[in-house]
Amino acid sequence: MAKKSDLNKVMEKYGPIMKKFGNEIGEAAKKGEESLVMMSKVLKIQMDILGGTLQKERIYHEIGKEVAAKLFKGGLDIPGMDKYKTRLDRIQSEEKKKKKAISQVRSAGKKTKKK
Repeated sequence: MAKKSDLNKVMEKYGPIMKKFGNEIGEAAKKGEESLVMMSKVLKIQMDILGGTLQKERIYHEIGKEVAAKLFKGGLDIPGMDKYKTRLDRIQSEEKKKKKAISQVRSAGKKTKKK
């Protein structure tokens, strides 16, 4: 076990260096804490912006649904919208074919189970 006098000698020799090191660590921690607080605030604001962007996208989606419904009913006469109607008509036609194919596969499956 180290003697008390040896410990005092070590403290005299390295005490100021350790104190300076401790102070520097404390300052670095304080700066790090300030940076962390700043980054946290920035992140919160960025998340608020992202939330607003998502709300806008939902509104755009709702507007699009309304426009599409009126476009199919013929109640919308905006130049340039015909290209969307053509594309939507083609997609709906394909959808109907695929639904018919599903029902044919199901009915064929039921026939084979009965045999």
